[in-house]
Amino acid sequence: MNKNQYLLQLAKQILSVKNSLSKVYFAKLIYFVHKGLVQKGLSKKEDLKFIRMPLGPVPVGFRGIKKDSGIQIKEEDTGLIYNKQIYCLSTKNDKDIKDERYDTVKIIVNNLSQLSTSELVEHSHNEPSWKGHENSEEYYLENNDLKRSLPQKERHAINPELDDQKLQALLLSGMMDEIVEDSTSLEYPQK
Repeated sequence: MNKNQYLLQLAKQILSVKNSLSKVYFAKLIYFVHKGLVQKGLSKKEDLKFIRMPLGPVPVGFRGIKKDSGIQIKEEDTGLIYNKQIYCLSTKNDKDIKDERYDTVKIIVNNLSQLSTSELVEHSHNEPSWKGHENSEEYYLENNDLKRSLPQKERHAINPELDDQKLQALLLSGMMDEIVEDSTSLEYPQK
């Protein structure tokens, strides 16, 4: 199975468990589900590459998901322009969805679904590979990522407005290192 097929199958499996996912939440679920599958020996690190973005890792090829006829994208006014796309399955074909990984995907998604978008982003910001790369760099999961367990629910549920505010703060935080590095290199150019 090539990388694009793996990503599409994983995306459909996740949407079959929890349909109607915002763009940022969906990208984080794909990251953590893939990580969980690698930890359980059901996938390889090289099955999916990620790109470092300010809101955490995003699968390379994520934009191409919308081209698949089995996935539908709606737009909802969420108040956050970068998070208004909602991903859904347009058809549920068990032949395309169920394989030897499906039961594990289902368990991981149900556990992660207890966390808010901002909580998933915050956890992804603590992943060693995300910390070790600059925005827009592509990378695979690293061994240090695999040593860390998947996120678990730690707090009480937060309301959607507070979650959006926290997401905005995490976006800024994810961009700050790059801004500081760029301004420092202007002030102290390398010789």
